Amino acid sequence: MKRKLGIIVTALALVAVMLVGLCACGSAWSKIKSAYEKEGYHEVELTDDIKEAFHLTDEQVKEADATVHFMTTAEIKEDATLADLLKLIGAKYTVVWEYKNTDALQKAYKEDLSEAEQEKFDELWEKYQKSDIVNENCILIFSSQPDIFKGTK
Repeated sequence: MKRKLGIIVTALALVAVMLVGLCACGSAWSKIKSAYEKEGYHEVELTDDIKEAFHLTDEQVKEADATVHFMTTAEIKEDATLADLLKLIGAKYTVVWEYKNTDALQKAYKEDLSEAEQEKFDELWEKYQKSDIVNENCILIFSSQPDIFKGTK
């Protein structure tokens, strides 16, 4: 009886450790989003106008196979008045691409390298991960306040 109980307890402990490990492999996006929200940003839908303003095409987004997150301090209204539009000038913006995982991010950027660069990719990737614009599976494309992103590493 004691042996069966020991096996059950061991099995449950192993399952718990595996679940914690799987949860730890999540996205960095939630902590990035939280950090920007603390600074007055909010996420808005990526509309065609926003894509155009930040020179993003649908083709680029599809090719990247990433979720594009657009955050701003501005209140964007469909029926904006001139006063509303003037507030957009002083607003702050951030664009972050979230890949499914770090392997997907790594693959996306490795494909764009020359053969010589691909041979040194492991060395480049290590530097890339330490840079201020990469946080696990997320990459900062644009930000009015990049230090917020940097602080989430």
